[in-house]
Amino acid sequence: MKQLLLLRHAEAEPAAAGILDFDRALSERGRREAEEAAEVISAAQLSIDECLVSPARRTRETVAIVTGKLGLTEVPTELMPTLYLAGPDAMREALHGARATSNTVLVVGHNPGISELASQLCGDAPGVTLRTGGVCQLTFSTDDWAELAAQPAVGCIIMR
Repeated sequence: MKQLLLLRHAEAEPAAAGILDFDRALSERGRREAEEAAEVISAAQLSIDECLVSPARRTRETVAIVTGKLGLTEVPTELMPTLYLAGPDAMREALHGARATSNTVLVVGHNPGISELASQLCGDAPGVTLRTGGVCQLTFSTDDWAELAAQPAVGCIIMR
C-alpha cells in the first residue's frame, strides 16, 4: 500500500510589480494555512517518508512549515522544477521517481494541476478543488509508485 498526500501550497502574497510569480512568499494567512495542514496530517497519524516539491518560494515555504511543525525536518525533500505550475501528467511522472521504500509521499504543488490530479486519482470525481493549504489523502493498493498512472486510488479523502 502507498499513501499519497497532495498539498496545494498555502496562500501567497498577491502579485506585485517587480516580483516574479515564482518568488511570491506566503502571506500571513498562508502561514496559518500551512500550520493547519500540518495539524490535519498529524491528527490523521500520517507519517511522511518523502516530499516532492515545486521550487517556487510559496511551495518551499509551505513544505518547510508543514515538515517543521510535524518534526520531520530530516525527511528527504526534492525540489523538482517540473512541478512548477505542472499539470497532472507531469506530477504523475514525478511520482514515478519516488523512492520505492517511501510508503507515504507528500507532493506540494499549484492549482489547477494539483486539483486535477486529485480528481483523476479519486476516479474522476467531479469538482475536486483543493483550496490553498488544502490536503488530499489518497491510498493505493500498489507497492510501486510507477503504477499510479494505471489505477485510481482505493481511498480518497479531502482532509482540509
